[in-house]
Amino acid sequence: MDLNALEYQASVDRRAAVDRSSETELRLATSLCELARGLIATRTDGSPRDRTAEALEPAQQAVEIRLHWFSAGLVSARLAGEIQDALRIFDQAARAVGHRELATTTIRRACDVYRRVAHAYPHGAAMCADALAKCGVWLLRLDPATAVAANEDATRIRAGLFAADPAQATKYLAALNTLLRTLTIGRQRKQALSTYRERYSSWTTPEMTKQLREIKIADLDLTAKTLAALTKLDCRTLQGAGRLTQQQILYQSAGDLATIEEINWKLALVGLKPLAAGAMPDQPSRPMEIATSFGALSVRCSAPDAVKQVRAAVLAAYEADGARLVQSSNYLGVHEKHWSVPAPELNAETVLGDDVVLIERGSGSWVAVKSLAWEVAPAGSHPLALRLAERWPVLSVTATEQMSYELCWYQDGVPTQYAALGRPAGAVTLDTPLAPLDFAVLADYGADYASETQVRAAFGNIGMFAKLTELPSSGIRQAAEARALAEYGEDVLFFRSA
Repeated sequence: MDLNALEYQASVDRRAAVDRSSETELRLATSLCELARGLIATRTDGSPRDRTAEALEPAQQAVEIRLHWFSAGLVSARLAGEIQDALRIFDQAARAVGHRELATTTIRRACDVYRRVAHAYPHGAAMCADALAKCGVWLLRLDPATAVAANEDATRIRAGLFAADPAQATKYLAALNTLLRTLTIGRQRKQALSTYRERYSSWTTPEMTKQLREIKIADLDLTAKTLAALTKLDCRTLQGAGRLTQQQILYQSAGDLATIEEINWKLALVGLKPLAAGAMPDQPSRPMEIATSFGALSVRCSAPDAVKQVRAAVLAAYEADGARLVQSSNYLGVHEKHWSVPAPELNAETVLGDDVVLIERGSGSWVAVKSLAWEVAPAGSHPLALRLAERWPVLSVTATEQMSYELCWYQDGVPTQYAALGRPAGAVTLDTPLAPLDFAVLADYGADYASETQVRAAFGNIGMFAKLTELPSSGIRQAAEARALAEYGEDVLFFRSA
């Protein structure tokens, strides 16, 4: 990009704009935008000097010129788009050089123009609402309070358009969605919802609310999974979605907790209550369904930095047994591409040594710890589980393909409870007999819709059991099949015995 040519063109157009006509001034604004874009590009295109700071003046002047003519009555979609383009270039330059106050002031001024134009020129109200919403996005990191005000005005304008034209329902709903998301930034969700409901009730008549709730599911901005779940349940409107329960989403469709959250968000937009947990009859016990072999530990830690704490505890446990942390290329002495995940075998060793451990945040307050060497350990004698259980409750999960499913609960550094289906790998031979596993605790720790009876009924059906309890449904071998273990970054640890 030839900056000399851009500067020359801007100077030519500036001289031509002395007549103060809309045509020549808007042409100058276009040249200034191109010049600002070229100056910003010097930061990354290998130019000998970074001239990004010089882009501020032409970019701001382009914004001011276009805003002037927009407010003077040249209200068109084209000019509205050009203003947004100029603001985007200006915002980019301001962020690059750290001029937060200048950026905030300029975008605020643009918002004021959009408000005046929307009031004075009704045919431009829709484009002003869209522009205000975009300015709200830019202002979120600069001035959250002004960002909220911009989105409130955009939504208020959309409310007026919707009141006059029922065909504007989906656009009003989209504006409401943006407003609620803006309100949640830096606020507790309960507080954000309270503020949102107050604004919503002041702009939306009962008739408008009725129309919003009758919007077809197919016309909503939903993910494919949520749309498929609602379609399978023969739900056609938001009003109909509000009559469903969490149980129906989870048991009668392919939906999951994310699906429930997405539906609840849409329901909140139109003043409907979130999905009830539901009271479907407890399901009968399902047949054994263990498709793959794996082993994993699930650590109950609710701290915000749970993964960091568990990782430190795992490092300490291996170091105490003389195993040191190494790079992936040093594990087994060769690069990972030269070794493979072995078949799962019972490891009765009680001292930690050569191993690969994957640590992942699970659902709820569970942290999954997946060991390669101790993927399968005798029930009640898993050395890593015993160490971690000194600080947190730990549940070991061991599945043998088409054969058995075992759970062992460790607490205060010792095994305490046990449950198994099928033919476990070996008899439990401990000095102190283990108590039966308390499925009620698993139900309490699991999904909020799961009852103890449902958890018991799903035991042995790994997919459903994991869904209800939020326990791991796979181990490190499945993770290795998905991608090279070294690619998991800080989540994977390689150990070698000293």
